[in-house]
Amino acid sequence: MDQASVPVCTARAGRVLRFVIGAGSLPALPFAAPDAPAWSGDGTIQLVRSGERFSLRDGAGIALSGVVTATPFRLKVEVGAAEIYGFGAATGDSQRNGGRFRIMTRDTLFYGIEGASYTAFPFFLARDGVRFLGVLAATTFPLDVVVAHGNVAFSGACDTEGTPVDVVVFRGSPVEIIRDLAAHVGRSFLPPAWALGYHQSRWSYRTTGAVLDVARRLRALDLPADVIHLDIHYMDRYRVFTFHPGRFAAPERMHQELRRLGLRTLAIVDPGVSMAPYPVYETLRSNDMLLKRSDGRPYVGKVWPGSTVFPDFTEARVRDAWGRFHRPLIDAGVAGFWNDMNDPVLKMVESYDPLVEDVEHHGASHRRVRNLYANDMAQATVSGLASARPNQRQFVLSRSGFLGIQRHAAIWTGDNHSTWEHLRENVDMVVNLGLSGVPISGADVGGFGSGPGKFGAIKLRRPSAELFVRWMELGALMPFFRNHCTLYSRRQEPWSFGPRVLELSRRILRRRYRLLPLLYRLALASHEEGLPIVRPLFMHYDVPKGEGQGQFLLGDGMLAAPVLQEGCTWRDVWLPPGSWTDWNTGATLAGGRSVPADAPLGTTPMFVRAGFALFLAEPGRNAEETLRAPLALEVTQPPAGEVGGGSLFLDDGVSAAGPRFLLDVRVESPGDRLRLQFHRAFEGFVPIQRELELRLPRGCTGASVDGRPRELTARDLAAEGRSATWLAVRIPLDTREVTVGLDQ
Repeated sequence: MDQASVPVCTARAGRVLRFVIGAGSLPALPFAAPDAPAWSGDGTIQLVRSGERFSLRDGAGIALSGVVTATPFRLKVEVGAAEIYGFGAATGDSQRNGGRFRIMTRDTLFYGIEGASYTAFPFFLARDGVRFLGVLAATTFPLDVVVAHGNVAFSGACDTEGTPVDVVVFRGSPVEIIRDLAAHVGRSFLPPAWALGYHQSRWSYRTTGAVLDVARRLRALDLPADVIHLDIHYMDRYRVFTFHPGRFAAPERMHQELRRLGLRTLAIVDPGVSMAPYPVYETLRSNDMLLKRSDGRPYVGKVWPGSTVFPDFTEARVRDAWGRFHRPLIDAGVAGFWNDMNDPVLKMVESYDPLVEDVEHHGASHRRVRNLYANDMAQATVSGLASARPNQRQFVLSRSGFLGIQRHAAIWTGDNHSTWEHLRENVDMVVNLGLSGVPISGADVGGFGSGPGKFGAIKLRRPSAELFVRWMELGALMPFFRNHCTLYSRRQEPWSFGPRVLELSRRILRRRYRLLPLLYRLALASHEEGLPIVRPLFMHYDVPKGEGQGQFLLGDGMLAAPVLQEGCTWRDVWLPPGSWTDWNTGATLAGGRSVPADAPLGTTPMFVRAGFALFLAEPGRNAEETLRAPLALEVTQPPAGEVGGGSLFLDDGVSAAGPRFLLDVRVESPGDRLRLQFHRAFEGFVPIQRELELRLPRGCTGASVDGRPRELTARDLAAEGRSATWLAVRIPLDTREVTVGLDQ
């Protein structure tokens, strides 16, 4: 085809540019957020073409260049020596350079299919020194990606049915790019507080007795936790939306006991529906709500129940019906849902190409909408929860997802292995999911299976005690924190490894809950701004090439450097320029260099940026109790001439639009003083706490709280598993200003 005759169009939305080759007007984006910024024409945008080559320019210069053809679908973006990030949880290292993979949701068979991923995100972030660029290939069709030789190349993995090449270009800092991406594809849902707690799971806790035994052990062993997961054995013959009449004969009574223990459940729901005559199947079949073959008959696959059919979530009426199916489980007490096998898996444990299956949707080919299947299922699940509990925030966990999944669900990274390699990839996947617009994600702590392929579910040896503890350390810093393992393995609960691992796990869990105010506030920021909770260092700092490997930030104020190598009891940590406080020891360290950090088993090196105001809570048995427990605020001196700060967010933990309490702290250091100014935005919620413990570094000589002198006393934090000693004073929660003398 003569490329010069192919229609094109361009548009702008603020900093963001867009061009389309193969259409004279902008196509609608099926994954766009309902409140996405509007596109408008702009005469300063030029799409210059010479044969298959293109360059996109505006008043700021060339924004993007490369090669493009609409038929066949092909896009090659020139990135030079830039490091490439994003693409969701695509397999590989933190950088995608040298990678080759497919953007298509599928069951990876325990990561046994090369280049396959449970999620599909056709977005990447290029970093070239301090310059950044984001590129979104705006199509739902599966794409093959090759990152090599200074290019990121997309090509259609199937017949793309003449769809135009639609490209969205993001410019600015990493923070600006990810904010803009979230504005277009959607910001994260705000999770209920309990979803940020510890989740205990196994395939499966087979009976009510087994579930309650785990719950009572968690409480008897003083292990903070919020959720126990119900895997497929809670169902009657794997029929979704049922309870087994024998093993789970009285689910309401089970949930009453769990509530007494301060625990909730998350129940698994797969899209595959048994063809046995029961109400769910009959409703879907009789109302033409199923995926079909080309001859008009329902498509029949094979999943847990045997012969299985699948709802067509592209239709609103199907999503509504699916949402209503959840009601019996919700009425029994289930708090949230876990969408598995939602890639969707059409033929369980088989290696097959879903793109050649004879399967169609109502008005669309499977290849066009496959990548949206998990998003639509999650949306349906949320609608069912919201209908039954209209004033509460909902929590749905999804294995698969596409751009925009974060509006409805959190992501876990699928069937990983109990290996050190997958521990390291846990960090890479969560960071890159965050850079792809998904801030709430995590991996199965300890590893789910044994290795790649269909026999990965058979795990004769569980992780070593060392690997399990290191994974607990890492998981406790992830947005979603779940311990999960396969049916065909030894037990993997914290108490299963003996008394030493149990004690270390208790310490780690208490640290998670102590940091819950930070995680909860970051979840609110993700909901409002779209920024990740777990962030790469380069999001806020100029990181020299090769530095900061295996490290990440929680927000912009706390740096974590987990131990990811077997046998290590210390590690090098690269600290960005500035002053940092070792959160474990209280030592003050100069940044812009690598420092050695002790990391005995059970300890994660963590550092707090100078001037950051870190709110903490005394750990309770769950998130609700923790956020109602005594509070602490740790503050260090910001660099001269700079302003630091932090923020606390409290509410009832579950209400969708209830009152909130926000406390912002401004920290500055004029002359020989440290000054803290507090600004409260009550918004109707009154915390149960009336005061907090203000912790200050050694070297402070006295405090004035709203003009009244107060004495500072030494505060040993050994009971918190830290060797640091701070100076402390209790202050009312309605304090307006604190000034502190500094020993010069």
